[in-house]
Amino acid sequence: KLQRLAKDLLKQLQVQDSGSWANNKVSALDRTLGEITRILEKKNVADQIAFQVAGGLTALEHILQVVVPTTNVNTASRIPPKSLCNAINVYNLTCNNCSENCTDVLFSNKITFLMDLLIHQLTVYVPDENNAILGRNTNKQVFEGLTTGLLKVSAVVFSCLIANRPDGNSQPATPKISTQEMKSKPSQGDAFNSRVQDLISYVVNIGLINKLHGCFLSVQGPVDENPKMATFLQHAAELLHGMCMLCFAVTRRSYSIFDDNRQDPTGLTAALQATDLAGVLHTLYCVLFHGTISDPSTASPKESYAQNTVQVAIQSLQFFNSFAALDLPAFQSIVGAEGLSLAFRHIASSLLGHCSQVSCESLLHEVIVCVGYFTVNHPDNQVIVQSGRHPTVLQKLCQLPFQYFSDPRLIKVLFPSLIAACYNNRQNKIILEQEMSCVLLATFIQDFEQTSGQADNQPHQPKGKFLGSQDYLELANRFPQEAWEEARQFFLKKEK
Repeated sequence: KLQRLAKDLLKQLQVQDSGSWANNKVSALDRTLGEITRILEKKNVADQIAFQVAGGLTALEHILQVVVPTTNVNTASRIPPKSLCNAINVYNLTCNNCSENCTDVLFSNKITFLMDLLIHQLTVYVPDENNAILGRNTNKQVFEGLTTGLLKVSAVVFSCLIANRPDGNSQPATPKISTQEMKSKPSQGDAFNSRVQDLISYVVNIGLINKLHGCFLSVQGPVDENPKMATFLQHAAELLHGMCMLCFAVTRRSYSIFDDNRQDPTGLTAALQATDLAGVLHTLYCVLFHGTISDPSTASPKESYAQNTVQVAIQSLQFFNSFAALDLPAFQSIVGAEGLSLAFRHIASSLLGHCSQVSCESLLHEVIVCVGYFTVNHPDNQVIVQSGRHPTVLQKLCQLPFQYFSDPRLIKVLFPSLIAACYNNRQNKIILEQEMSCVLLATFIQDFEQTSGQADNQPHQPKGKFLGSQDYLELANRFPQEAWEEARQFFLKKEK
């Protein structure tokens, strides 16, 4: 049935002459897209692959192509926006969690089509401006469906590629190739890595980060009443997160987060540094406090936030954490800079406050991990988390529910950040001791020292394993292993 529907799409496209589509054509198109949507919403992988093999994605590309001639905001598109959004939605359903289709999109240049279309949309709505007024003239229509849909599809493809990254040893699911050809072909892992690296370089060079920066800066207040804007911000942050994760996967495979050996040939780190993390921190501040960074007195922290806002916060923090893993010194210096460090402290404090009112584990864990990255081996940033209005960020971390000090799964989330925030900082340690016993932290480190000691006797595991959702909580990825023993001694020592 899907093959028939894919053929229908192609047929409808061939008949159409130039100029705007007639209403009956549009409704026929919407009908076909609607049927495909209903089938794909069942999330059956075989259906997704069948639709792609039947040429479904190519047909969708032809539909979306009509956007390209419109260079002006007011030009009516040949196909109404609603149908274009339906088409992008089908594209999304075809790729969602389907590694075969996502790999096809990556290797068949469909991904460059998506990126070009995305940058085209952003160029129409975000004028090129110098940084002083960036974002002021961003056209609010950018938050309507199509651009958001493109961001979502790109983020979906990226996250799926991360989850199913080919290892050097897994057999590729390609048709059998004669041994002769196999010798001359690079391994699938290498092909994937070079492809992803080229893709990220391309996206950075066509200016995607700067355009998104313009979109983020244009948001100056709450998004509770504006679900479209919230969804846009969420998917944009998700896309940036995906780019950082992929970049980490292909450029820093064999290093720990704390190694100084950082090369990022894609230029992603530099672009994010130049734009202060694409303005995401600034936007998150405005969204949470309904004021601007320059005038904190107008900001009013709220006790708890709406679901839209929480989703934007989770995606933003995931992006910060993946960027911190990619380039920790860059992350610490951007967020530790004068204006932003204050904003970061307010954000962390207020989100911890929200989590104490409303249970939201995914948000809480991202905040905890982020505070750890912010302070690890960084005395200036350690001061920031214990300054400000009481209870400070550090105190709020010490006052988390009892499970975080008793349940091994939650201890693993919290303790590495407490160690990072207090190591070699007597003042922070004294604050910590008012709330809990530092011996707990020392014992925690000792347990890890023992398990990692046992692991060293095992046959050596290759370090190229990518940070999975569990790995990134490991102590070794949040506090440098060479300082473990010193830290253990530091937390055992009684302060006079």
